[in-house]
Parts: sequence; structure tokens; C-alpha cells
Amino acid sequence: MADWTGVVGVAIAAIGLCFVIVQLRRASAASRAQATIQFQAAFRRSQEARSRLQMSFPIHASILEQLTPDAKHGDFRTWNDLSDLTAQEKRDARIVVGAMNDVAQYVVDGLALRSALQQYHTIFVRAGMLLLPYIERENTQEGRPQARFGYRIVDLYNASISYHLHHPKHRGRELALVRPAPHGEREVRLVLLHADGSGVGRHDGVGGELHSRSMRARYSQWKLRREVRSGERSLRR
Repeated sequence: MADWTGVVGVAIAAIGLCFVIVQLRRASAASRAQATIQFQAAFRRSQEARSRLQMSFPIHASILEQLTPDAKHGDFRTWNDLSDLTAQEKRDARIVVGAMNDVAQYVVDGLALRSALQQYHTIFVRAGMLLLPYIERENTQEGRPQARFGYRIVDLYNASISYHLHHPKHRGRELALVRPAPHGEREVRLVLLHADGSGVGRHDGVGGELHSRSMRARYSQWKLRREVRSGERSLRR
């Protein structure tokens, strides 16, 4: 009888443990859902600045030269020095840098980076292309405080490039910046990532060609998981 009592006790304990695990998983899922909702609401607050940034923020001359070395660049406004940017452009840049920093902080606090990339990776690539030269110039200004400005955007940008290059839904598709021409008479298109993966600077982890198509697919999935996790670890350091 004592043996049966022990077995029943173990069974009850196991059932109780399973119940606790289920409740913890439900609580975790609810917490993630709430974090996603809060993240979406917070990111939407920068929508106007992000729209202006995408539509009219000048492209740094070095980036345009990298992407279209043999083309005439009159279709795009360019800049070299911070003094070339208007006060409104600088305000928009800071608002979008702040919004992307908030995204990074949500990841630090537990939001899955993959969730953010699923929704906004194209924005992170376009905004990163436009903003990284600005961030570099801001951080090298004389008299600037020691606090680093906008460095987390690099992690989001790199993770977004890797996500686009490796995710089956996006791999092999162009990613472009489309905006009105400077004088507004038509639209112009600047390809940031071509179908073959060339374009703006790739993430350091992107590897070379593999021979087997199925092996390539498995390798790409592994790389995608690794790069997303690497981005999360980098943001949470």
C-alpha cells in the first residue's frame, strides 16, 4: 500500500509540474504578445519622420557611389558633411535613430528580434543605409559627449540584411529605395540589395556558394537562425 501511495504522490507531483509548465508557457506567450503590441505602437509614433526620411533624406555620396558607380547621380540629392543637411532632416534623422534604438531596447528586454525583422526588416535596411553615415559623422564630431550615438542601429541593419538574404520568402528578391525625383516629376529607384545578394554592405557572416541546392537551403536556414540570434546577443550585451 505504501508503494502505491508513493506512486500516486509522484504522479500528482508530475501533474502539478506539468500544470506549472503550461501556465508559465501561457504567461510567457502572453508577455511576448503584449511586448509585440507595445513595440508596434511605439514604432508607429515615428512613422511621419520615417516617411520623410525614406522620401527625401539625402543619400551620402559614398553610398551612392558604391551602389551606382557608373551612373549619373542627379536623380538623388547627396550629402558629404553634416552642414549639407537641413535642420528638419537632422530632426527626422534623430527621431528615426531614437525609434530604432527603442526597437533595440525591446529586444534587450526580451522581444524576439525575429518578430521585429518579420515586420520591419526592409525599413531597417533602408533607414540604416540612409542613417549610418549620419551616425558616423555625429559620433566623430569634436566636443561630443562620450555616450555612443545610434550604435545599436548597426546591429539591426546587419541582422536585417542577413534576414533578407537568407529567409526563403525574401531571398532572391530585390530590395530598393523608391522615392520622388528631386524635382518631383517622376519616381526614381535605387536598388539596395539585388537578386544575387549584391548591393549595400553585407553582414560579415554571409558565406560563399555551396554546391547542393538542398544543402544551400539548410545552410541558409541555419545561417538565418544564427544571424538573428547573434543580433539578439549583440543587442543584449
